[in-house]
Amino acid sequence: MRVVVLGAGLLGVTSAYYLQQLGHEVTVVDRHATPAAKARGRVDTVVTAAAAADQLLRQSAARRAARAKWVGLYVRLRRRFAKLLDRAIGEAPKSKPIEHLVRLGAYSRDIVRSLRDEAGVPPGQRNPGLLSIYTDADAFNARLARASHWKDLGCEERLVSAEEALRIEPALQALRGELAGAAYSLDDPAARDPAQFAASMVFLCRAAGVRFLTQHTVISLEERAGRIDHVELLDADGQPVVLRGQAYVLALGISSAMHAEKLKIAMPFRFLREYIVTIPLKDATRAPRVALRDRQGKLGIRRIETPGSDCLRVSATVRASFDEESEPDSDRVDAILRRIETLLPGAADTAHASLETVVHAVSRDGLPMIGKTRLFNLFLNVAPGARGWINACGAGKSIARIVSGLRPELEFAFRNP
Repeated sequence: MRVVVLGAGLLGVTSAYYLQQLGHEVTVVDRHATPAAKARGRVDTVVTAAAAADQLLRQSAARRAARAKWVGLYVRLRRRFAKLLDRAIGEAPKSKPIEHLVRLGAYSRDIVRSLRDEAGVPPGQRNPGLLSIYTDADAFNARLARASHWKDLGCEERLVSAEEALRIEPALQALRGELAGAAYSLDDPAARDPAQFAASMVFLCRAAGVRFLTQHTVISLEERAGRIDHVELLDADGQPVVLRGQAYVLALGISSAMHAEKLKIAMPFRFLREYIVTIPLKDATRAPRVALRDRQGKLGIRRIETPGSDCLRVSATVRASFDEESEPDSDRVDAILRRIETLLPGAADTAHASLETVVHAVSRDGLPMIGKTRLFNLFLNVAPGARGWINACGAGKSIARIVSGLRPELEFAFRNP
């Protein structure tokens, strides 16, 4: 079957890979020049944290004019979405959203391990794991109370004492006396670098025969007789292109909502802004070896390699409005840098930090939208949230099976009108 995947983000790329593995002829369409461009750092603008506020002020007038058009469109879409909520594309989850997410994460973890084993990656080259640290005793005790339940759902985290956490990651010595405990997961997907993961998935896709149609912008999905008849595109020169397939997977991120609204498919989004701060190391001996998740500070911290030197990559996610996409909060960046100095004093050169921001769409229940729509040849793989790349393989393999008429291997709240 000829399958067209709309969007070459990580969800689109992983969907394409598993569709190709199931014997389909797959074409992936994306407006960027490089597949998985955002995950691979090929499109984001980076500014120094110190200059972020000044840059925002200089650009505010132009942004305000451009934003007004999008705000108006967003308001109209919200009104239409409200009318369509009763016809929402998905069934209500039969368990709590967090339980579905834990299962999806465990499934994705196992798939990534299988891919890596097939590629022959030695165990010694695998990541050293993820340590989720708690500086709030009540929060850690609540996690202890849920331990057996999370284990039943496939979670591999091992709960450890404060002393054991410090043995696992000696760089946290400054928290001695404050640390309540931690959860440790060896070889956790969240400890990977998404850019490296994206590059690997694109390579696997090309090797499997997936065709990438880059620098092509999706203009509209045209419906006929209860199905998608074709997709209208514009190529790099602005020339119209018509693309036909037998099945279509919509994986265009936030842009998916506009196409879904035209097709009378409810896709109620809320928005999250991810702050990604990259900080050069000042003293590598004080930097963490394992990836960290700071539960109280709500930060993800990883040590990464860059062409110049090793750095810390710190991420934080907050709720955002669609019209705030271009306006990062410099006060929040300062708070992130202060927290890093508290957790890892002297390790990073916070004065030379750089900032990226990305706006993510999530569904109203917080679950990725994976599954069928009212149009029998249109499928969804959208709204993964800020940590969606971690679950990309699980989502991609699941939608590939659904498109192929196979039962997913995962128990999840798949969309099924």
